[in-house]
Amino acid sequence: MNTEQQIHTLRKELRQHNYNYYVLDQPKISDYDFDMKLKELQELEEKHPEFYDPSSPTLRVGGQVTKNFATVVHEHRMYSLSNSYSKEELEDWEVRIKKLVEGSVEYTCELKYDGASISLTY
Repeated sequence: MNTEQQIHTLRKELRQHNYNYYVLDQPKISDYDFDMKLKELQELEEKHPEFYDPSSPTLRVGGQVTKNFATVVHEHRMYSLSNSYSKEELEDWEVRIKKLVEGSVEYTCELKYDGASISLTY
């Protein structure tokens, strides 16, 4: 399989996995496996800009959003760690956060509610 075909195949697979995950709520692969495929596609696209596609899964967030939840504007911005698979990635993130904040930083860790973001005020 040549590079262009490989890129096309990965894009098609990732679009289907996004649809399974976001619309059907029936993922077929793990988040880690998805992220590894996405990383592979990103690397290929960087090496081969001649195959640029503005609709590539590397340039879009997720897929269609389910209509089961109301959309709201949050009072405070919600932040994300992105994808972190090692202690070093978390430590790098912490260094970036400390550069943005004056004073001490406190953390609250919660289980991830997959597929949706929530902000609770109580």
